[in-house]
Amino acid sequence: MRYREDMSPQPRSHIKTLMRIGYDLNSAIADIIDNSITAKATKIYIASPSEADKPFISIVDNGNGMSSEELIQNMRIGCKDPNEKRESGDLGRFGSGMKTASFSHARRLTVISKKKGHKIAAACWDIDEIEERNIWCLQELDGEDIKNLEHLDLNIVDSHGTQLIWENIKKFNSSDHNDSKTKIETSMVELKKYLELHFHKFMQGPSKINIYVQKLKIDPFDPFLSTKKGYQEGASEETPIKGGKLKIKVHILPHHSNLTQSEIDGFGGMEEIYKGQGLYIYRENRLIIAGGWMGLSRTYQLGKLARIEINIPSGLDEEWSTDVKKSSLQLPLRMKNRLKKLIQDPIKKSTRAYTYRGKKEEANEYWQIMENTREKTVIYQINTENNELIEVAKDTPKKNILGLKEYLRNLAINLPINHIHSKVSSDPKSIRQDEVKLEFTEDQINKIKELYKWNT
Repeated sequence: MRYREDMSPQPRSHIKTLMRIGYDLNSAIADIIDNSITAKATKIYIASPSEADKPFISIVDNGNGMSSEELIQNMRIGCKDPNEKRESGDLGRFGSGMKTASFSHARRLTVISKKKGHKIAAACWDIDEIEERNIWCLQELDGEDIKNLEHLDLNIVDSHGTQLIWENIKKFNSSDHNDSKTKIETSMVELKKYLELHFHKFMQGPSKINIYVQKLKIDPFDPFLSTKKGYQEGASEETPIKGGKLKIKVHILPHHSNLTQSEIDGFGGMEEIYKGQGLYIYRENRLIIAGGWMGLSRTYQLGKLARIEINIPSGLDEEWSTDVKKSSLQLPLRMKNRLKKLIQDPIKKSTRAYTYRGKKEEANEYWQIMENTREKTVIYQINTENNELIEVAKDTPKKNILGLKEYLRNLAINLPINHIHSKVSSDPKSIRQDEVKLEFTEDQINKIKELYKWNT
């Protein structure tokens, strides 16, 4: 038997694979933030000036920083064993996140870092150079190189922390400066919303982290609306497992009647809130899965207030098949069976919240709601036993009763169900049914009289 001792991939080909792992911009920057949090940063700044001639992204933290030796080691692809035991709170996974996340969007990655008691250090991966030379040629910058960096954050020089600079960003490249500017501004708005949700637990409490996007501090977004009137806290449990505790908690969101219009607008509308029903899975308090039942249950129209929070330690990465991007995972079979039972409780509570309000609306002398549970059909029908309608019918000539009946039938058939559903789902506070006005001009009254030959 014969062995080939070195069959490592060609750098020119390998780098193309790393560039296509599948990070979108939000998940890529989130992976960088994971490293900042692991480095004990309390402030993280993300900026991409839209007016820059050559677009770039700068990510700066005030974490522990790295010495020159640590930086070079961390610039290596796959610098950590994913099965290696990690400290609690370590959001890393494969030791490749910083590089692969960066390569997914930028052709040039520069990392500058300073650790207390050490000189500032910097290194750079340039994909153009790797492809041209077909070797992993890491650039290690000296003091003069660092001082001349165009986008260097001077806070790193004077204190400690780490800065990443992404250049030659394919998403922002455009021959039209205005087009590039629009792409940057849109991306930063989307990034802000993404980070508000996925890192909301880190931006709360006494040890909170402040995150800034385009110099603006972002606020945490609680997907459970737990501080709002009408929120219901369901069952919770903790199970000791490998590397810590598995925590599960049930949440029922408040009905829209308990929210102000400004709150609803701030959340992106009721439709955005409603479509988020399902599982919220956190890894070391960092949100990985935001909504959806992962095949455990179907989406319920009346269960859209239901949420189940699951928090797992990083020690379960192998069992839960956490991917390199930390944006997806797989539920173990025993967890699926446990969740299938647990899911029914929040869905039932959410359904009751809606059914209760539905019954109030059904107790209505003008409409009847005919529901056939066997055939699973619903008919919204005008109540012909309504006293006002009976009085009108009494004064209507017999020859016009059939016309009146046909008009009411058509009125019910043409109820704008789809529009009502859309508005109730997306913007329920905009509906002002109690302000309905029905006025006839004298000419319209005369036409009606003529048409039906009613007596005055």
